[in-house]
Amino acid sequence: MAMGRASPTVVAVLGAAAIDMIARVAEFPPADGIVIAEHSLVAPGGSGGNVAEGLARLGYPVRFLGILGDDENGRLLLSAFREAGVDTSTTRIHAGGRSASCFIAVNPRGERLIFSLGGMALYENPEDIQPDWLQNVKILYLADAYPNVALAALNHLEPDARVVFNPGGLMTSLGMTELRPLLRRTQVLITNQVEAKALTGENDIDQAARQMAGMGPAVVIVTLGGQGSLLFTGGEITHHPGAPALKVVDTTGAGDAFSAGVVAGMLEGFEWNAIINLASEVAAIKVQNFGSRAGLPSRNQVNRLAGKITMNGL
Repeated sequence: MAMGRASPTVVAVLGAAAIDMIARVAEFPPADGIVIAEHSLVAPGGSGGNVAEGLARLGYPVRFLGILGDDENGRLLLSAFREAGVDTSTTRIHAGGRSASCFIAVNPRGERLIFSLGGMALYENPEDIQPDWLQNVKILYLADAYPNVALAALNHLEPDARVVFNPGGLMTSLGMTELRPLLRRTQVLITNQVEAKALTGENDIDQAARQMAGMGPAVVIVTLGGQGSLLFTGGEITHHPGAPALKVVDTTGAGDAFSAGVVAGMLEGFEWNAIINLASEVAAIKVQNFGSRAGLPSRNQVNRLAGKITMNGL
């Protein structure tokens, strides 16, 4: 099924953008050890920021709800958003603030060690979220966020809007009690297998998916790294292999690329198996590039590589 032209629907992403300082190493050092980086770069990242840029590159109107410092890193993040076409009218610059950043080491298998260095990233108060920011929003994507701020955003959504929630490691660490009010109002929940086990206490991923669905989401997706993903919908679980990547260079941002593909498929009205296939294609393209947003594909690129359109295209 080919993706059509972007519709006037709007996605809002509530989350964090951060600068990634990424080093490629031959191996991770042992405790008290040292290795020499083979290559390094400084680039825009942050889970929410990655999803927002991924959707913009796929051709969808998207706005980013987050905070940047007024430092050099903040200017780099803002410039990247604007170059990609992300609406930054709901992005606030904090005077005197230091933008969030991470240090990431990547080995030859694309595996990562991530160290958060803190900084300005998230709206902290529910009253910061303005009602007009959520007007005409058809999908709200929740990434990193304070739960009370996320609830404020949910309260401003129009009745037909859908919520896609990817709690990530930091929100997962808050525990089920804190996240339950958000899960009750979530239509689509995306986690990786580590997060699914942490949220539910279940080692069996199928059972973890069923348990999470029982908390409210009609659709649960668990990403399984190189093993693909699990989809729970309509009371049924299906396992999907990932799309093949010619070479895995860096898995940083792969989950965010997958999430952008999920939202894109939802906007297109695809059925769920097609949505998972699309998301897998987007992630497979991304992991062949070094950096969390490097290689995020365009709409044409995804369609052609997936064999979904003819040469006349979009």
